[in-house]
Amino acid sequence: MATPASESNGSNVTNTANNAVERRESIQEESKNEFSKLDAIMEPTTGTFVEQYLGAGGAPFNIMNLLTASYEGKAAMANMVCRDITDACGAGTKPAMLEAVSRLIVGSFDAQKADDEYSKTSQLPEYVEAMLAHQDWRKVIYRLSERYPSSTMISAALQHIADQGHQAEMTSLNSAALHTHVFYSLLVECFEKISPANEENIEARMEELLGTVCRREQTYLVAQYVLRNVQDRLGIKAVGLQRIEQRLEAYMLDNYNRPLLPIHIQVLLSGFVAGGDDKIANAVASIIQGAYAAPGDVIALYNAYYGALAGGRSMPPVHILRSEYVLKPILEQAFGCLWSTELQNQRPELVSKLIWLMAYASLCTGGTMSDEEKEQLQGLVLQMKTMREELPFHPIQTHLYRAIPKVLRWINVPVLARVVLLWIQDVITFDSFTYYNMYFQSSEVPVPLLLLEEIAYRHPLLKPLVFAAYKGSFESRVPGFPPERQLRLQKVVINRLAVLVQLDYAGPVLNYFESVMDSVDKTVMVYFLYRTLIQFEGPYPAQFYTPMLEITEHALDGIKVAKEKEKECICEFLGAVDSEKARSLLASLSVETATTTPLAID
Repeated sequence: MATPASESNGSNVTNTANNAVERRESIQEESKNEFSKLDAIMEPTTGTFVEQYLGAGGAPFNIMNLLTASYEGKAAMANMVCRDITDACGAGTKPAMLEAVSRLIVGSFDAQKADDEYSKTSQLPEYVEAMLAHQDWRKVIYRLSERYPSSTMISAALQHIADQGHQAEMTSLNSAALHTHVFYSLLVECFEKISPANEENIEARMEELLGTVCRREQTYLVAQYVLRNVQDRLGIKAVGLQRIEQRLEAYMLDNYNRPLLPIHIQVLLSGFVAGGDDKIANAVASIIQGAYAAPGDVIALYNAYYGALAGGRSMPPVHILRSEYVLKPILEQAFGCLWSTELQNQRPELVSKLIWLMAYASLCTGGTMSDEEKEQLQGLVLQMKTMREELPFHPIQTHLYRAIPKVLRWINVPVLARVVLLWIQDVITFDSFTYYNMYFQSSEVPVPLLLLEEIAYRHPLLKPLVFAAYKGSFESRVPGFPPERQLRLQKVVINRLAVLVQLDYAGPVLNYFESVMDSVDKTVMVYFLYRTLIQFEGPYPAQFYTPMLEITEHALDGIKVAKEKEKECICEFLGAVDSEKARSLLASLSVETATTTPLAID
């Protein structure tokens, strides 16, 4: 039997009213549960629940009762304890208290609840954003990111931190590499910092890049992929980027528990198949692994590159040949006869192939070569062969002098300059620095050191190798040298190092002397200070004066008895530096000068 329309409508109205009452009661119950939580009045969401409760018909009196009953004042008590501890023990206790609170947060953090809260609005709670404005609380987020790398809320917090410009704080985080959006911003910032860097601060910038990139395989791959694409676009102008690429490879090869990883990535980025039947890939992997260019590998590379050029085919990628770990073994095999008797009986056809590969890697971009470019390549090959034949092996000074005009022409070409640099190193160091024992008598600069200086001037990218050669001479202990002659040699090398400082290589030189000052005679350190300072005038940048002040403080006793011109130069430097340490050192020298009794003169 059908229900009357009037009865049916009445039933629907009743059901709707009942549902509305149930919803209001449910909302009130939910709100009262929130008000009953410990110290609910301190929660940032309490205001929202108050509006919700009153909108559902709840009585204001109940809100007051519940919030009062649930209040224990733990936040106020914490503030009071903090004030008491600070008053009793001083402001120095603040870091310890922050650390204690940080541990409690990390220990009690519920990643699931945090992610659930974040998923409701896809926005960080206001109290979290407020915390992220302070470095101490950002450190808590970093610790949480290490423990909960997959947390959505923590990932969003890291992105917020990066957006606020605090990427430098995050480069040491293992977990930063897991968050793609965070890693890309860190990588971009690292590259932007390296771009304008000079020799004074490039090392710090490189360390920051290494810390960001070399923690995981995927981030290393991304960084090398970006560098390779930039090099492809810039062509021969991208020489400076090779230093970054090589530094990343060196770090991974030396420190990673999978040394084949950077080799395979390099091969893959060059367009080859790692571990397959590709002859170029296998030859390159073999050379990098063994740090030696075996004849079979050299022939495989030569046939691939020269064969493609001669046959008019598409050239294989040239980047792989330019890798330091490929080019250096080839160079040593091709020109090792200039400093090693073991490499003087190589087959001429193998030497020709080694030299051609070096010339091609140094001169060509990997694209189709014009007739003019082929002539340049052939000219460089002939020049390299001539240099290999005419540079004397372990020359006496007369033969060295005769070779200088040719050497000065050869070092115009970067790859030839590098060969000459290695040859000069051998000339100096052969048989326990016999060259110095035979030819260094006074303060006259040895010719090999002057040639190194010329190479550094013409080719800035070779300055690290020149610096390494200078350090070898500075640290040498020539057999039979009396102490005064050894000191003269060290001062001569210091003069050359001072020129490197003038050539925008101050950072590595100053850091080196700061590291060895404990083992070097104070008179030598005073001479280094003087010889470096006479080249510059204030104001001095912090990167320069900070290590110089450390060296000055260490050599203070030597400065007090130094020559007057040396002392005046150092005092002038101290007077131009606006720092408490500089003023203190200057005061020490001034007091010493004032109390010195002048000698009586008849």
